[in-house]
Amino acid sequence: MQYIFEYKDFYKVGDVVIIEYWYNNMITNVTIKDIIGRKFLISHDTPGSKIHNAPDELILKSDIIDFYKNK
Repeated sequence: MQYIFEYKDFYKVGDVVIIEYWYNNMITNVTIKDIIGRKFLISHDTPGSKIHNAPDELILKSDIIDFYKNK
């Protein structure tokens, strides 16, 4: 059996990741601005984001779907 281990510094400040936005269940890319304990402060002001005016918010690691891969 193989396991996927996520070590402490898997996501770093400045990484662009994909999340599901809580308000309308839209999949969007965000930038990690800061790491506060076990939570991530994210910003929606990134190129390619569909909701630039959404406020910064705190999310958990389990809310992150994957890294954003630019096409």
